[in-house]
Amino acid sequence: MALVALVNAKGSPGTTTTALVLALQWPRPVLLVEADLAGSSILAGYFRGQLAHDRGLSRLALAHSHGDLEGSLWAQTLPLAEGSQDKKLLPGITGPHVAPAVANLWAALANQLLALERGGMDVLVDLGRIGPVGGGATREDREPILRLADQVLVTTGSRLPDIAVTRELVRARTSVVDAAARDLTNLSALTVGPGRPYQASEIASTLGLASVGAIAWDPVNAEVLAVGAPPGRRWSGSALVRSAAPIIDAVTERIEQRRARFATGEEN
Repeated sequence: MALVALVNAKGSPGTTTTALVLALQWPRPVLLVEADLAGSSILAGYFRGQLAHDRGLSRLALAHSHGDLEGSLWAQTLPLAEGSQDKKLLPGITGPHVAPAVANLWAALANQLLALERGGMDVLVDLGRIGPVGGGATREDREPILRLADQVLVTTGSRLPDIAVTRELVRARTSVVDAAARDLTNLSALTVGPGRPYQASEIASTLGLASVGAIAWDPVNAEVLAVGAPPGRRWSGSALVRSAAPIIDAVTERIEQRRARFATGEEN
């Protein structure tokens, strides 16, 4: 595996919580990149504002402007889990007003993140809400990450408004119409809170994407990741945590299948 991005459409929640639980349960060394242009929420939430926002994308963009992206990457990260060097976080920007300052970073960063696979490090990128493909003021500057990612997990709630805006996002980004094309696209559907009222399989079918499963609707335990609430005794066995492993397995399988298809020339 290499590079996995998580995205959402306007008004569809749960992407950062999903990215965090996947990273914490990831079975291999992993770097979580907080690349939401709305601004960082992990330092203030999961870390409860106890860490200074003195590392991250803004300083990395400055290093890149001086030609030192590769040499500065790890200095801008911090441990995601206490005592673990196998799980790292690259914090995001402080807010949307800083987004123009990192606009020139994305292409170089995408290639740098992709190269980490050679060193045995997988990468999860929380892109948050993404924009359209076209040019102009609404151009999606983070397109290089979306294009190079082995999988782009389109997260959506299971209620009709969430599904509706997510379907429009998928339509804007792909013209996939048949099963063979769905197997080759790097887009997959990931449902947050299935059964409220629609199931992950129904949602994926509506979106025209393959499904990698669903993160359980578990508001109490989600508070651990969203606002740094103390984990209870049953945290490790909670529905939220248990739902991560099948998704990781499904994502791994999707990547392996897609790479195998491209390797045998089936994209044609």
